[in-house]
Amino acid sequence: MPTCKDTRTVQTHLVMYAQMNMHKALYGGQLMHWMDETAGITAARFARTGLVTASLDHLDFLLPLHEGHSVCLEAYVSGSGNRSMEVFVKVIGEDLLKSERYLAATSFLTFTSLDPQISLPAIIPESEEEKYICAGYEKRRAVGKEKRHESIELAKHLDTQLLR
Repeated sequence: MPTCKDTRTVQTHLVMYAQMNMHKALYGGQLMHWMDETAGITAARFARTGLVTASLDHLDFLLPLHEGHSVCLEAYVSGSGNRSMEVFVKVIGEDLLKSERYLAATSFLTFTSLDPQISLPAIIPESEEEKYICAGYEKRRAVGKEKRHESIELAKHLDTQLLR
C-alpha cells in the first residue's frame, strides 16, 4: 500500500509585485490556484488515472505572504475512498532575507476519479504529522458528504438567469 510520502508533492514560488493585493500580500486566488495544482499532482501520483477537483473542503489563511517571500506548498494524500481521495496541503512562507519560516495556510481538497471502475487503495501515514492529519479523514469525509447534499439542495432553489 502507498504511503503519504509516496504521494508527496512540493512546489516553491516567489511572491512578486504583480501577484499582490491592495494589502501588499499574495492574492488568495493565486494561492488557491497553486494549491489546486500541487494537490492535483499529488492526487494523480496516487491514483494514476484521470481526476477532477471535487471540492476545496477547507482552507485556512493563517498569515499573509508578502512580496519577496517564498511560498512552499507541500501536499500529500490524507485519505481515500473507492473513487475519491482527500489531499492535505500546507503552505509555508519564508522571509528569505531573515531566514524565517511560518505556516501561512492549510487546506483539504477532494479529488474524484473519472474512472467508475477504479478502487483506490488505502494510504499509510508514517510521520507524526501524517498520522494526525490522516486520523481526521473519516470525520472530514462525513462532513463533506453532508455539505455536498446541502449544496445540491441549495442549487435546486437558485435562479440561473442573469440579472439585467
